[in-house]
Amino acid sequence: MKDTNDHNNTTACDASRFALVELHLHVDGSLSADDVMWMAKEEGIDVPSSREELRQMLVCPDHCEDLNRYLHCFALPIAVMQQESTIAHSVESLVKRLDAMRLLYAELRFAPQQHQQKGLSQEAVVKAAITGLRSGLAECRNGFTANLIVSCMRGADNEEQNRETVRLAAKYLGEGVCGTDLAGAEALYPTERFRHLFAYAKSAGVPFTIHAGEAAGVESMRHAILFGTHRIGHGIRSHTEQEMKQMLIDNDVCITLCPSSNLQTKALSDVTQFSDYPLSTFFDDGVSVNISSDNMTVSDTSLRKELQRCFDAGILTPQQAERVVESAISHAFLSDGEKAVLRQKARERMKC
Repeated sequence: MKDTNDHNNTTACDASRFALVELHLHVDGSLSADDVMWMAKEEGIDVPSSREELRQMLVCPDHCEDLNRYLHCFALPIAVMQQESTIAHSVESLVKRLDAMRLLYAELRFAPQQHQQKGLSQEAVVKAAITGLRSGLAECRNGFTANLIVSCMRGADNEEQNRETVRLAAKYLGEGVCGTDLAGAEALYPTERFRHLFAYAKSAGVPFTIHAGEAAGVESMRHAILFGTHRIGHGIRSHTEQEMKQMLIDNDVCITLCPSSNLQTKALSDVTQFSDYPLSTFFDDGVSVNISSDNMTVSDTSLRKELQRCFDAGILTPQQAERVVESAISHAFLSDGEKAVLRQKARERMKC
């Protein structure tokens, strides 16, 4: 591998070398304007004909107050994903775009229960997404592969829907689906309420990740770890919590940090720019970290952009970027054999 000690070396700090594995990426938050235009027509929904006007509806505003406001940006994407054809298209398009960006692997998440407004069963939604995944992968030319994570949703009265999501994750595990997740308004619906749901996932042999430590504190993360997760979506609230960091290390839990998203949702009220993002504290304390984009369209970003912004802000070194890639591979919902193949491909790419 090339010497990367010189942090001013532009080749060493070229994010494209390290933008290889994306573990935290929402399908609905990553639709392109062209996707939405086509899908809206299919769904019979009127949208602006101007891509710029449409983009303003899809991208989080600069004045975003918090996570709840950020989540408002998903109304239109979800509305245009209510038929099998549009669901399949959303996944297929994203897969092809990630391949064009020369990623090696990604896990794409979506919540089947959010796509039932026109009467589809959750199973029909999952099958449509798998169809889109397979169609997209069949057209990939740069060695990209992907799997789906079917997300449960935080809510007050959707326990049965969440159990159905986990059941489907188990049924289609290894057939395009690799795990399940818990997403939504973390502060309104505490993680501890979902203990039985993840006991069920664990008994069914379904790998899972949980959004925690984003809009709520480290207690949310503690429950996620006690449930048995080895990945936490965000986890940024633990940056000053040494006890929690040690718990992450002791339980081999990787946090998937999404800097742009965290800044937009005000996950840390005193952090307003990349240079202040507390990434280094996790590296310094030995926490396993992955950097992901969360929502490419809503956050107006990509994995390469996230890494480059971290490089440019002086909060990430090339050596740390290599650790980010390794953490992602180690904690991907893949078999040991698949990880070994992916690890070798990543090493070859990072030597370039």
